[in-house]
Amino acid sequence: MVDLVQGVAAAFAADGPLSVARPGLRPRPGQLAMALAVAKALQAGEHLAVEAGTGVGKTFAYLVPVLLSGQRALLSTATQALQDQLFTQDIPAVSRALGLPVRAALLKGRSSYLCLHRLELARTAGSSAQRDPAVAAGLEQVQRWARLTRSGDVGELDGLDERSPLRPLITSTRHNCEGTTCPQAAACHVNLARRQAREADWVVINHHLFFADQIIREAEAVDWLPETGVVVLDEAHQLNDTGVQLLSRSIASDNLRDLARELRVQGHARARGLRPWAHLALNLEQACRAVGSLPREVAIRSRSAWNDITPEGLAPAAWRVAVAGLDQALTAALEAVSATAQSAAELVRLLDRIKVLQNTWRQLAPGSTSPVDATSVRWMEWGADRSWRMVRAPLDSAERFGRLVQNAEPGARSWIFASATLGHDDTLGWFTRGLGLADHPTVRTLRVASPFDHGEQASLFVPHDLPEPSEAAHTPELAARVAQWANRLGGRTLVLTTTLRAVARMAEALNEQVLQGRCAPVQVLAQGSLSRAALLARFRTAASTPHGAILVASASFWEGVDLPGDALQLLVIDKLPFPSPDDPLTAARGARLEALGLKAFGDAYLPEATMALKQGAGRLIRTETDRGVLVIGDRRLLTRSYGLQMLDSLPPMRRVVDEADMSAALDALVLTRSSTRARPCS
Repeated sequence: MVDLVQGVAAAFAADGPLSVARPGLRPRPGQLAMALAVAKALQAGEHLAVEAGTGVGKTFAYLVPVLLSGQRALLSTATQALQDQLFTQDIPAVSRALGLPVRAALLKGRSSYLCLHRLELARTAGSSAQRDPAVAAGLEQVQRWARLTRSGDVGELDGLDERSPLRPLITSTRHNCEGTTCPQAAACHVNLARRQAREADWVVINHHLFFADQIIREAEAVDWLPETGVVVLDEAHQLNDTGVQLLSRSIASDNLRDLARELRVQGHARARGLRPWAHLALNLEQACRAVGSLPREVAIRSRSAWNDITPEGLAPAAWRVAVAGLDQALTAALEAVSATAQSAAELVRLLDRIKVLQNTWRQLAPGSTSPVDATSVRWMEWGADRSWRMVRAPLDSAERFGRLVQNAEPGARSWIFASATLGHDDTLGWFTRGLGLADHPTVRTLRVASPFDHGEQASLFVPHDLPEPSEAAHTPELAARVAQWANRLGGRTLVLTTTLRAVARMAEALNEQVLQGRCAPVQVLAQGSLSRAALLARFRTAASTPHGAILVASASFWEGVDLPGDALQLLVIDKLPFPSPDDPLTAARGARLEALGLKAFGDAYLPEATMALKQGAGRLIRTETDRGVLVIGDRRLLTRSYGLQMLDSLPPMRRVVDEADMSAALDALVLTRSSTRARPCS
């Protein structure tokens, strides 16, 4: 232990290799404390959960001791963006600074890689997609890129986000991959990435892939990821929710529409004329649409609780008819593919996929009269365009993840969990309980505060005179103020909302302010109009324009958004991020706590909202020189008993008391920022 601990201390010393390689790097006591704790855990074969505040430098704090330990490692993150940053920037920087080479591999999920065979099918099979001129042009663009790319990572393609209709045409899934019989198997980008991962010292993955690998290992005795002595799980606050997603059983209209597309493509390519493939696909699509078109009670919007045979808000007779119709469509597809499967290996795989989907459908749709047990919950989700999703999920990942850590041989593997938000006290109970680690004897915890002087760098304003968050006037009134505040700053404003619907309402209200001339013609960027990367790029670019931009976003923008410097100076959070009242998972977790004699609000909803608020607020101050104002447009922080607890969870910031004080704070930001240009303040 002494050698590794001393080596880590030397690496972070004022005259050490990190400082030499990165001139101007300031010593950070918190970073050193975290790095030493990681080193001790690695040496002892123990586990560490560490909450490292923004600016601690947690990435280097775990990379340095892992590299000096010489052990093989899995490095997992919550997002592909951080994966890319680790692989292309942080790992090379640490390796160069310490003079220790490391073979690192980047591995993502199958859907992140171009499938050469499916691209060729999409371009030549005469599908409906090919007849769409825009899709056909997109496929040709992908084909040109395919000749140049080495990794096959579709993230290299500009504008190809998760919503693109091209994505399912050019990537494969576990069910439609043709495996070793694929004519492009030798050049397969997925196979190449997995080979590189097996040969590497370090493999950089994401949490979805990590959990998927564990599930496949148990179900099929197949492993994608190598055995390593160290597992580092960064952005660990997302592990529980990611695990719940991967451990859930679900079937969605998207799955069935994709199956219908496969019926057309593979039937036409492998068994043309043997069965009415287009008709079978159409029947499946129509049956799928019939489920999404079922009339629902007005109160049932995005989710239906499902504690009986029929989901809440649906007529039992109509539900039974729709369920039977979709089952018949799946059966017809199954019989058609069964009769022709001997003609091609691709049809055999398609047959297996239909069997899996029908089995899942019959388990979830007819269902039992209640969830399997008290540790799971079932519900129905409703989306736009008659889309839907059936889900049965565990309440948390504790049973599965706790078993992973506890069943490991003592000292054989160290688990390092890191995040800026893991709990409210030194035990980090909010995090450890959700993963079943609270009582594990070798799980240590550590909290390291942010080195930033938030009292000097940031101000906090909670307007006391806004309407209640539940009132219709809340969004328009807040938007009017945001427009005026952003006007003083020349944009540089990020508005985080608690729902995607609120994004649209806020963006509309802000645009109305601009159209009516109540503020300068600031650019309003709204989530959903472009990919996340494109929105952030436009927002950064707009900082150099006269009026700048306001970015309105929700969901994933509450974390992982890094806008250092003057690009972001005003962060507005519209409402306190309490879980949605119609979320069956949240409701079931609350009911479980109530059964144990605890309080759902105080022991579940409030801690969740507080952690989310900390994550969102962390977008504002990203470096030692950043300056900004945080506005929380929810006066419940001032009027409810829990408000003080939530405010105490935030870094200490100077309090702005009224609009006059707010104006002065914004003007000070304009005058003190490095990129200030002559611009009148209104």
